[in-house]
Parts: sequence; C-alpha cells; structure tokens
Amino acid sequence: MAASSSSSGGCTWPDLQPEMLGVVLSRLPSHADRVRLAAVCRPWRSRARLLRPLPPLLPWLALCDGTFLSIPDGVVHRLPAAGHDVSVRVSTGSTLFLVHVDDHNCSLMNPSPVATTPVPEAAGWFRENPTVRKVLMSDHLVAALVKSKDIYGSKTTKVIISTRGQPWDITRCSTTEWAEPEDSHVNDIALFQGKLYVLLTTEVEECRQQELRILDDGREQTAIGGTADTHIDGDAWYNPYSTDMYVLRNYLVASGDRLLMVERRIYQPPMFPADSGIEEQTRLFKVFEATGLSSGCGHWTEVDTLLGRALFVSEGCSESLPAGGQSSGVGVREDCIYFMNGETCENPFPDSGVYNMRDQTVAPLLPATVAVPAAGYGPWSPTWLFPET
Repeated sequence: MAASSSSSGGCTWPDLQPEMLGVVLSRLPSHADRVRLAAVCRPWRSRARLLRPLPPLLPWLALCDGTFLSIPDGVVHRLPAAGHDVSVRVSTGSTLFLVHVDDHNCSLMNPSPVATTPVPEAAGWFRENPTVRKVLMSDHLVAALVKSKDIYGSKTTKVIISTRGQPWDITRCSTTEWAEPEDSHVNDIALFQGKLYVLLTTEVEECRQQELRILDDGREQTAIGGTADTHIDGDAWYNPYSTDMYVLRNYLVASGDRLLMVERRIYQPPMFPADSGIEEQTRLFKVFEATGLSSGCGHWTEVDTLLGRALFVSEGCSESLPAGGQSSGVGVREDCIYFMNGETCENPFPDSGVYNMRDQTVAPLLPATVAVPAAGYGPWSPTWLFPET
C-alpha cells in the first residue's frame, strides 16, 4: 500500500502532515493511546512533541493492588511502579511518592516511563509507620499530612514540612512539624501560589466551621477563621430511619488562580430496616472559593462554576485541569467534579462518578459500554494519577 501511494503521488504514513496528526492526537481518549501513537515511528514521535498544547486527558486511577486503570477506556495497566518493598504509595499528581520498607528512605517515581528520583529530605519521617494521608511537592517544599498513634492509643495528626533554598541541597533543608489543634480536625492540605494551606474543621455550638490556615516557615497564620458553616441536624443524625443522614468530606484544591474548598456529601443508608437496599452514595457537592486572602480578612464564597475547569478529588490527591476535548467527546468535562471511593484500601467504583455542577446530576465514572474491572486487593488506597504526555 505504501508503494502504491508513493507511485500515485500520495504520501506514506510517516509523511502524515502535522495538522492531521494533531487532529488524530487530540481525539485519542487515553494517555496510553498517545504514547502508542508517538511510538509508531520517529517522525510521528518528533511531531507529537511539537503539537502543544493538547486537550488535557483524564487521569489514571492508581488502584490498591498496584495496577493503573485508564479512563475512559477502562484498560488496566500493570507497571513496575511499586513492589513489595514499598510501605507507602501516595500520588503527588504526576508522580508517586514511595516509602521503602527496609530503610524508610523515600523516592519519587514516574510510572510511565519508569524513572525514580530520591527524596533525601524526607528520610526518617516515617520510621514509626504513620498513616500517610497526603504528600505535596514543589521546587522549594515537601510536605506530608500524617496520622500516627502512640503506645497509649492516642491519635495525632500533623503536617511535616521540609523547605530548601536553591539549588536543592539536603544540608540546607529545614524541617518543621505542625500538630493538629485540639477540638479540630485537619481535612486537607494544598499548595497555592507558593504557600502551604491547611483546611480545618471545628465544631462550635452545633455548627461545623471550616477554617483555613497558612503554614509559612514554621509560623501559623489564620487566613479564614470560621465561616462556611454547616449546621448539625440532630433529628437526622439520631433518627434510625432517616435517609437524609450524610457524612461530609472536605477537600482543598488549587484551581487556576483560585483556592477552592470542595464539600462532598455522602448519604448513608438508614439503620432500619437493615434490608432497605439503600447504599452509601454521594449525591451533592458544594464548592467555595477562598476570597480576600491578600487582605488578611479572607472568607468563603460559594461558587457555581469552575471557570472552564474540572476538579478531581480524593483523600490522597486532588487536582484541577482545564476542560478540553468537548467537541470530540474526549477529555475533561467543564464544571464537573470527578470522585471515587478512595478513603480506604477498597474498590474505588461503588461510590464514584462525575458530578455536574450545572444540573447537579451524577454520571458514571466509566462509560456504560466499558465493563467495570474487578478490583484487586492491596495495601494502598486508590488515588488519582496524572501522567505527563
């Protein structure tokens, strides 16, 4: 066929025009497909690097058994990312933060293609084997949100922070710890405009208040103190037949030039009757913007749009991506919140989906034409991973 095309004045596949290649590349539904396209031949690989920006792709789901599920095609990838010598696996966005069993040393791993970078400034942080909820990385900072238990069973949540100058030099790193205040609960941490923010929940007179604090060089500053109240409905909480009882999950996400708090309401089945057939299910999200941060008088403002972006939330990793690929039906959907059941080492699919802020509906995370894969068992919680293309 190639010879026939050449003799008739046509072009061979390696000679495909960059414009046409760009159209094909922008319509591919997964990261793996884009990698395969670039691997066809050297000209395609060279041109693929120049075709930027491309519509952002949906992330992978890093499953609890160490495999990776591609969205939206539902293909499971088995990559040598984390073996039996790893005790902690947390997504930092495009890479995996790993803690190794033998020496408790830490590293960053890019699973595709596999590449590992040591993180010496975090060495020794996890010798007591705490539960690592989240890890954040930037050019000047490493921060970990951890929960530990002492010999008496008392639980402590803290943020460990290591800062550095330029260039990276372990001898110039400084490490500090910040402990969760009494009568408060740390929901999440996020990096926004070079600063580390902590989202706290406190209960005041039957109301939950969401506070926002800044941790800067070991100093704590209150950015937002006690607004965006959620009333605790006693009747719903103590009525065993109620179907209006829900559990709150709060996430902190940097989205473009905005810092957002995402409130997720997970409705619980009634205690009675035991065979109601009602399952735990996320039905509603609310999104608040942290406004007025530069003035020192910040407050939460509820918003109804993500300004051309979408959110991906989980306990271990939350990100914001620009929407794209709408015309081809491929890619990130605008004003949508992608979520999963990722709080424990469980199947992420039973309470997962795509919440549309415009009409408050929930669509399945995977298309109806894709079979939901059987979730394997493993030591890690499911989380989002955003491989670089």
